[in-house]
Amino acid sequence: MKSILILFFTGVALFGCNSSISTDSGSSEQVDYKKGNVYISSPEEGSIYINGKYIGKKTPSIISLQPGEHRIAVGLDTTRQYLQRNIDVTKEPQTVKLSLADKVEPNTWKALFVGVPVASGQSPSGECSTHFSEQDLDDGFDFFQLNLRKHIEPFSYGTVKWDIERRDLTKPVELTYNPKNKWYTLESNEGLAELDNVQPGEYDTVFFFWREEDGSCRFNSSYFGLAWLEPTSDDARKTGYVTVKFNPEQMGVKAKVQQYLDNDPGVWTHEWLHIVIEKFYPNQNVKTPIPPVDKLILHSAGTYGYEYPWLGWYKDLISGQVPLGKDFVGIGPEALMNCSVRQYALNQCSTPSKE
Repeated sequence: MKSILILFFTGVALFGCNSSISTDSGSSEQVDYKKGNVYISSPEEGSIYINGKYIGKKTPSIISLQPGEHRIAVGLDTTRQYLQRNIDVTKEPQTVKLSLADKVEPNTWKALFVGVPVASGQSPSGECSTHFSEQDLDDGFDFFQLNLRKHIEPFSYGTVKWDIERRDLTKPVELTYNPKNKWYTLESNEGLAELDNVQPGEYDTVFFFWREEDGSCRFNSSYFGLAWLEPTSDDARKTGYVTVKFNPEQMGVKAKVQQYLDNDPGVWTHEWLHIVIEKFYPNQNVKTPIPPVDKLILHSAGTYGYEYPWLGWYKDLISGQVPLGKDFVGIGPEALMNCSVRQYALNQCSTPSKE
């Protein structure tokens, strides 16, 4: 979806007046309609979106809109809720006072966490296996859920709500080794072989969690996680995939998770973003950041002035608030609300009333 916002400033002859209106705090203030024709307020300060696009302004603000139908929305900064109302802009100045009655219903995204107790493969030291205990998988699952609940949902202003399932495997899975990049990976056909009842389009993303090192058995590769997307493939389950190889080292899973929480808490959010930001939403005409040559969008944070540990980058990518020139780009709440990977695979995406 591609929204175009045309800002224009009218002359005094059309909007040359001041008007006193009541603000959300109960006080009244003068609105200078020389500066625009639509005054927007909300219960708390929030980011203003017009037809799905962030415009770089906070409430309360007055803006200029051409006559016609528009979607006015505000993402509340503190409570992380998304308020939206359709309005018909005329030549007369008007006030749009959004309230919690304008809160949108979230879009349900479905995730499957697959815990891998035993991962086997041909390591440099020979055939061997790594192992996770049930408690290890519990700790990994808690870390995974925290990213989805505490990052993705609020970063989307509550337009995403995760429905999370967990299905741990009972049989060992065989890792794949790629001699070209010297990576060990858990491929989807192996990871889901035991879960043969997973249906096409059942999940938006399937997340695998397996152990990289266990004593002398080591499947070392230069990545934390890998992500790929197959929502339109005829022979796939039409979902996104993330494989995470976790190395608890000598400290154990729980302590290693805490180390990530202290230093790089968004690693699961990072991998999910690869699913949606690289090809999925750009292929739906959502304007995303332009990466440097030979770089992925998600790995271009420094180019846009963001700093490690990148949570601000993830937040702005999800909310559609990454500055690009005079514009703002990223996924945005309405894209997330209107179409998930699963809905796309099943041809169930909704179309907003105004592009």
